[in-house]
Amino acid sequence: MPTTLPPREGDASPWGLIDSVTPLGPDAVAVTTPSHGGIWVSPAALARIPEPLRATAYSGGGWFEEDCDWCIPYLALGLHAFEAPVERQDHIRAAAQRTLETCHAAHAALLEPAAAAQDHQGATHD
Repeated sequence: MPTTLPPREGDASPWGLIDSVTPLGPDAVAVTTPSHGGIWVSPAALARIPEPLRATAYSGGGWFEEDCDWCIPYLALGLHAFEAPVERQDHIRAAAQRTLETCHAAHAALLEPAAAAQDHQGATHD
């Protein structure tokens, strides 16, 4: 995988060599390759994602594939808040929630709005 953090164009990803990198917020970037893509998160950001969702059948090691797993870092890290224009943020959050409930129903409660808010509150008081 990449030797630089965050990954850059030309670095390796689980889906091949990276064609483009788009910042999504602190500690997260979207990557595309000729065949697929996804989201990379830093080790610090990965530690903020609930443990059962850090690796799936399609993702691991801080990489989240673009079809079923993109919703995990979006919801866990609040990446929707960095979407522009601002009017798009609620739509993206709702889409992420639907994807989570469809693809990760067994763990969806870990990232429901109330649970996420409580986790962030706890993180600030540690």
